Amino acid sequence: MNEVQEILQLLNPWWKTPEISKDLAKPLKREKFVRIQELSNYRQAIILSGLRRVGKSTLLYQKIEDLLKKTGPKNILYFSFDKRVENIISVLESYQELTGKDYKKEKIFVFFDEITRLGGWANQIKILYDAFPKIKFFLSSSSSINLEEEAIKNLAGRYFLLNIKPLSFHEYLKLRGMEKLIKETRLFEKELKKEFDNYLLRSFPETVDWKDELAIKDYMRTTILDKIIKSDLPDRFRGVNKSLLLTLIELFYKQPGLYLDYDSIAKSLKISKKTLFSHIYYLEFCYLIRKIKNFRPSTFSTTRKMQRVYPYWWSLAYCYSDDKDRIMENLIASVLDAKYYWRKDGKEVDFLNVISRKIIPVEVKNAPTADAGDLKNMLYFLERNKITKGVVVYQGEEKTETFGKRKIQFIRFWKFLLSMKGDEG
Repeated sequence: MNEVQEILQLLNPWWKTPEISKDLAKPLKREKFVRIQELSNYRQAIILSGLRRVGKSTLLYQKIEDLLKKTGPKNILYFSFDKRVENIISVLESYQELTGKDYKKEKIFVFFDEITRLGGWANQIKILYDAFPKIKFFLSSSSSINLEEEAIKNLAGRYFLLNIKPLSFHEYLKLRGMEKLIKETRLFEKELKKEFDNYLLRSFPETVDWKDELAIKDYMRTTILDKIIKSDLPDRFRGVNKSLLLTLIELFYKQPGLYLDYDSIAKSLKISKKTLFSHIYYLEFCYLIRKIKNFRPSTFSTTRKMQRVYPYWWSLAYCYSDDKDRIMENLIASVLDAKYYWRKDGKEVDFLNVISRKIIPVEVKNAPTADAGDLKNMLYFLERNKITKGVVVYQGEEKTETFGKRKIQFIRFWKFLLSMKGDEG
């Protein structure tokens, strides 16, 4: 028995006993599982992407559990490319030798975790997809840019891509057994506010019930940040400066929303702009940061100048900062999956949520009130761009105020997050 076969036996215990451990296939299903079920009816490969520790592997195992009720256990193959192999064919050939299943002819379900760790993965999947139509692929990856570039280049029309985020507030409450709070928000406002405060640091599935905040921060630092910076990226790219990556993480995480001035940062760190560009790319690649661009509503375009940088997910910022104002702004950037803000002539709006050419400006205020001074930039933006509605997310009471032809909706943080159900997770 070769090494790949030994690994396959360990990773596919259902070949011997047709069931899967509840430690792998958690009982509670996330919102994205419904979408996976819907897309499973199509031939296209399903690709799950997202930050480390968000639960991609759990979703794969839950799908395997579902399939074990419908097909033979040996028709299901799981492999993680955390294990080094030469190519995909070597995995499939080892699978066939072990199980007797002819992958070239039989209907099989193939689950490949962390697929982008294998060089040339997309082209290999394309060849197999085209040659063997009975194979249904489920793939996952913790990289973003490489995954999308490779899929677009080699797998056009052959895949569905689902981005898996950390827990939404709704999913967090569900895991905590508190769905009743959502159904009667007026009755449970006090409890929802308390759980929202807890959720801010506990948006990764494994930490939902943890009490020790220092342990949670250590978990995020060691199992997510350190693993990506000290292992994942150096394994994937040549010439990675781990010390520089840690310095950039500290810079961006201490100041969520920092304006990205390449010249100034390169000068202060005594590195070339080329080196800085590449290392910022690496951080985007693994979902550690997001860049938000300055949007021009009149032309529906962006400018490269004055980009802002946020931690990809706000919870990670707690590893370096306790600046609640910035973290709450980062929270909304993460929940909106924000891509744009607006700034011109010294005036600024935190985020522009652009959907099908409809623009909704969003301001974030970590305070119980928002006075005329807080609203002036929002009102100026609405008037200038003939937009009728804006949103202020803050700590105060829910209300809608009218200013001439313009309306501003004021909504609490926790209620705004619950309203995003279906767009998160």
